[in-house]
Amino acid sequence: MTLHWAVRAALGGALLGGSWAALHRAEVQRADVRLGDAVRHFGGPALDSAVRHTTDLGSVYSVLGIATTLALTGRQRLAADVAGVGMVAWNVAQVSKTRVRRQRPYERDGVRRLIRKPTGSSFPSGHAAVGVAVFTLLGDSGRGSASRRLLHAFGAYVGLSRIYVGVHYPTDVLGGAGMGLVAASLWRGPVAAINAAAVGTATAVGRRVLPPLLAIVGRVVFGVRCRARPTPASEAPAA
Repeated sequence: MTLHWAVRAALGGALLGGSWAALHRAEVQRADVRLGDAVRHFGGPALDSAVRHTTDLGSVYSVLGIATTLALTGRQRLAADVAGVGMVAWNVAQVSKTRVRRQRPYERDGVRRLIRKPTGSSFPSGHAAVGVAVFTLLGDSGRGSASRRLLHAFGAYVGLSRIYVGVHYPTDVLGGAGMGLVAASLWRGPVAAINAAAVGTATAVGRRVLPPLLAIVGRVVFGVRCRARPTPASEAPAA
């Protein structure tokens, strides 16, 4: 059962606010390191390669790829939603990074890094924000409970993968996930309502305005044509 958008938004806000408030606590930093080490504990060459090549499911390139695929398969409305919420989540995360200065795990604790160096602050995780936002929308639109669960799980996977490759702490991922959940919830709630209202208003206005407008245009166009093409009687020479 899908939670109401307001409940989801509240949960996302709690995740984001709680993780941000805990950033400067020494015990949280120690727990972050331990949890990150636990996530990476079972790594190996095969898993390293798999995660390294799939962690960008939470990137803007993935958003554009998913949206394009949906559009080409006839799901233009969902494609627009994915592109919109993905870009919103990414940009909000990037702005937030300028307000919070936190070193990344490979910088502060010498954690191995499996991908190229990312830019900006460690908090919040932009990939987690995008992954949760996009895959929450996709999961809600999935056909069948199994596909919905799988798509929601992809959002969680993106966050875990950022810990595994050594570029984020767990609290970074929680903050990003909360941000993504808020974005997806608002997109499903008030943004969808505003879009529906705008489409309904435009349709109603069009039904009222277009018929008389087309009639006026028709009169003008045909009137001009009639004046531009004189009748055969007017073309005959005078007696």
